Amino acid sequence: MLLLVYRLLWLLLTPVALLLLLARLLQGKEDPLRIQERLGWPTRARPEGPLLWFHAASVGELNSLLPLLAALRAAGCRATVLLTTVTLSSGRLAPSVLPAGVIHQYVPIDHWLCWLPFRLAWRPDLGVLAEAELWPEIVQAMPRLHLINARMSAGSFARHQRMRWYAAWLFGRCERCFAQSEQDAERFRRLGAHGVVAVGSTKRDAAPLPVDSAIVARLKQVLAGRRLVLLASSHADEELELLRAWRAQEPAAALAAPVAWVLAPRHPQRAALLLGQMEALGSDGGGLAPIKAGLWSECTAGQGSGPAGGRRWDLVVVDRLGAMGSWIAAAEVVVIGGSFYPQGRSHGGQNPLEAVALGKPVVCGPDMANFSDVTGALVEAGVLHPTTDADQACSLVRRLLEQGLAKGSAAAEPLLQGPSRAIAELITEALAQALEQAAAPAVAD
Repeated sequence: MLLLVYRLLWLLLTPVALLLLLARLLQGKEDPLRIQERLGWPTRARPEGPLLWFHAASVGELNSLLPLLAALRAAGCRATVLLTTVTLSSGRLAPSVLPAGVIHQYVPIDHWLCWLPFRLAWRPDLGVLAEAELWPEIVQAMPRLHLINARMSAGSFARHQRMRWYAAWLFGRCERCFAQSEQDAERFRRLGAHGVVAVGSTKRDAAPLPVDSAIVARLKQVLAGRRLVLLASSHADEELELLRAWRAQEPAAALAAPVAWVLAPRHPQRAALLLGQMEALGSDGGGLAPIKAGLWSECTAGQGSGPAGGRRWDLVVVDRLGAMGSWIAAAEVVVIGGSFYPQGRSHGGQNPLEAVALGKPVVCGPDMANFSDVTGALVEAGVLHPTTDADQACSLVRRLLEQGLAKGSAAAEPLLQGPSRAIAELITEALAQALEQAAAPAVAD
């Protein structure tokens, strides 16, 4: 009955849904060459045989699935893998990071008329959903639903408790739930999920990010003589907050060499806007030197020892995906984006394990809820340095640069081992059971 009401409401709101999708397309948030996938019509054919369907909302969730996909192959799983995502950035990244044979499609909008052709075309045998991207139609479409890297904030838990009838239906469809922490696990149990265990995140199993030595060399050339600080996977307004705090401390700073920043926004389409903000910040007076900034794409187009025109920059804004390992390798200190509270917004923090695995000291803000299963252990190991705000973060970055307080990744090596292998074995078993049950009636006949 609940699903029927939901579908009737969406039927009435079909023009609104199409207008919202059109608006996203005009804003550059959808791929115009693959927009039919968002309406449920595939651009790839389904191969014969069993099919495992994974869903990851964006880049972070996509990367978290890579160790699991590798573990599935190692466990002997030979099913075709379909992976769906939502965001344009994840769709552009997918071809370069997914194992051979994995099919990528954009997920349909949560309208039953869009899900109908999707389900008829793909006919998945088992569904695996990363983190907590729980929408009614995707939950209904995923057979034998498994949740991995599942997390539940206190706010989300409270909202679901206020709608227990809805939560009981939604979470009751989960056959297994692999939670990131025991606190997350208890919340999922109370909301009605089945087979809940706290195992941590598959992000802990990720191999160190690849490093392109040519990118590192070019970046150091462009920022000649400067010590590098990376702000990784930042969200809107975090960059301004941190750079304002950094510049406010400049008159009292006494570093051995000047410092340059690399800003790698979570969504690279923000790069041009972000560059304008940085240039405006650099012309705000106050007796400080203006900021000489540019886009990474301009760095690669330049000739000689600097960017285009022979200039030397103090700050580079990254406007591409897929090179985070190179930015980390070039930096002396990494600041984790999404961990501060710009304009009071909470993002839960981005992945600190990538920088830790490459042996870099990591500074974060107070909001690391997305990685609550490892944050405390990383702090205890001395490789993650939490702060309360942008001012304290900038002071700590200066101290790390001055005193060389970095510890290598060996201090956190035990923390870089996650549950991917165990989860892969359980998924393989569940898929085999699903196939046996599906074949049973045919055998009886």
